[in-house]
Amino acid sequence: MAKNTEGAEQTGARHGARPVIYLGYHKTASKWVWNHFFRPHYPCHQVNLFERPLEAVRGLAITEEGGAPVILRQRIENGLMGAEFPGLAERIAEVFPEARVVLCIRSQRSLLPSHYTQYVANGGRLSFNAYLDEAVLAKWHYYTVLRALHERFKGRVLVYLFEEFRHDPCAVLQRLRDFVGMPDGGLDDEALKRLAAHPPMNPQRNDLVVDAMLLMNRLRLRHHKNTIFPEIRRPGHDHIVVEAASYAAARFAAATGRPLRYRSFDDRGLLDRTYGAENEKLSALLERPLREQGYPG
Repeated sequence: MAKNTEGAEQTGARHGARPVIYLGYHKTASKWVWNHFFRPHYPCHQVNLFERPLEAVRGLAITEEGGAPVILRQRIENGLMGAEFPGLAERIAEVFPEARVVLCIRSQRSLLPSHYTQYVANGGRLSFNAYLDEAVLAKWHYYTVLRALHERFKGRVLVYLFEEFRHDPCAVLQRLRDFVGMPDGGLDDEALKRLAAHPPMNPQRNDLVVDAMLLMNRLRLRHHKNTIFPEIRRPGHDHIVVEAASYAAARFAAATGRPLRYRSFDDRGLLDRTYGAENEKLSALLERPLREQGYPG
């Protein structure tokens, strides 16, 4: 099983392996793939191509002769409310012109509620509508990102859909292995089936819990980023109001057999207007009808 190296300080014959750049959008299970598929089997590094010196990043791709491909994970967004990094394809090509690139995308329609929930959990104070208006200005414009990657790395870009991963994770892992290359210790289909059996993602937080978090965030009583009364938050737990909301939601689910859901996440048609034309061009680029997977169109 491959070890994760901290740098290029290794002994023996070494060479520059053709690296694989793994680009992860938030809320696309990229952390699951990183932790369960890539890191246990391949040499892996988390990188920031926009901050580290080029030679230091290039040094991470040095491996033992005949070793497994090196996986370098690069964020594609600068934080939950940050924009996509401009010039990403150009920067990757500057550092690793022969790289292969792996990227997962998810329908903006299903991504939005998950993203907003995580934003609030991280201390955000915007309402859903205010968050939506800001998010669509700079986030999830997949066609712009992927067109540049395809132009720079012709035939060396693998794009898989979050929806495909959720439906058949084993098939997606097989595609990833075949595209990236076999790791040193091998990784057959039976091993991939066992990997795919891992719980895939964190469950969505209950609407009542999210609203309790939002209230406490706005009162600056909950998150370490904005709290003014940190003693109200018990170590290792959330604010007592959030914990009470979580308890009430769990009791409701136990009594009714269904989760407590009341938020519609109505995007007011904004997703179709913002991403529809882009997603149509992206469907042609990927040769996949994205609208059938619930993408705005």
